[in-house]
Amino acid sequence: LTEEDVPYEKSFWGALEDPTRYLVTFMAFAQIAAMVAPTTVAVQYISPALKGAVILSLVWFLHRWKTNVITRMLSAKSFVGPDREKILTLDKVSSVGLFAIGLMASAEACGVAVQSILTVGGVGGVATAFAARDILGNVLSGLSMQFSKPFSMGDTIKAGSVEGQVVEMGLTTTSLLNAEKFPVLVPNSLFSSQVIVNKSRAQWRAMASKIPLQIDDLDKIPQISDEIKETLRSNTRVFLGKEAPYCYLSRVEKSFAELTIGCNLKHMGKNELYATQQEVLLESVKIIKKHGASLGTSCDNPTS
Repeated sequence: LTEEDVPYEKSFWGALEDPTRYLVTFMAFAQIAAMVAPTTVAVQYISPALKGAVILSLVWFLHRWKTNVITRMLSAKSFVGPDREKILTLDKVSSVGLFAIGLMASAEACGVAVQSILTVGGVGGVATAFAARDILGNVLSGLSMQFSKPFSMGDTIKAGSVEGQVVEMGLTTTSLLNAEKFPVLVPNSLFSSQVIVNKSRAQWRAMASKIPLQIDDLDKIPQISDEIKETLRSNTRVFLGKEAPYCYLSRVEKSFAELTIGCNLKHMGKNELYATQQEVLLESVKIIKKHGASLGTSCDNPTS
């Protein structure tokens, strides 16, 4: 947005208006109170109160201005997907930072020695941090994921024994929807200690199947293998960019021969993926039968 397109309430001056108005009003009432009732209102309290009011007004203004800027950024079409989530994370972190800075500055303005409190409370702070290490670990892992982006909303992921579709990403937890459509709430610290497999970002999916044939059909396997490979190469759903489809004799036993078929399938939805795998297997069986071969069993007959 250009400067002319920004409405006043979303501009720098709009963010400054309310904090300035309330600050001036507070200062005016403080001065009036000091003049009207000098014995009732202690003079030593007026100066810290004015300093605290200035600090709170400044923090309020910075928060309003930051919110206006981020709102305009999010309304721009250029910020979508991962960039939008990063901005939202930055908004949350900056709000917490402004609150902490304003709280400490206000305490200092009112005569509270924050540094002394932090020093004396060092041991207690360590104990508290130790007790809250899981929460802090989840928050830090959540912030790291917001910027590194190992996955995004809607992605299907697997981390250790946890697998599902990402439906919400928070600072401490991530919500998944598993295969049974049950919601799963995962602590963010889990993702920092597990290998994350993002199935949604894969350009292709590997497929490998084994088909047993009768041992008497061993001489027909070269022709069957060549035709299956040619059929896979002509399939529009097979990804040929990295590796060519393969079909070869992988095992020979007393009563059967095993044919291994494999290829890379293009990225597609789960239902379409299963349908394509089924199509590949059915086409392979048709080719086997077309050459007069019969399917076998992968278990040897112990009585033969």
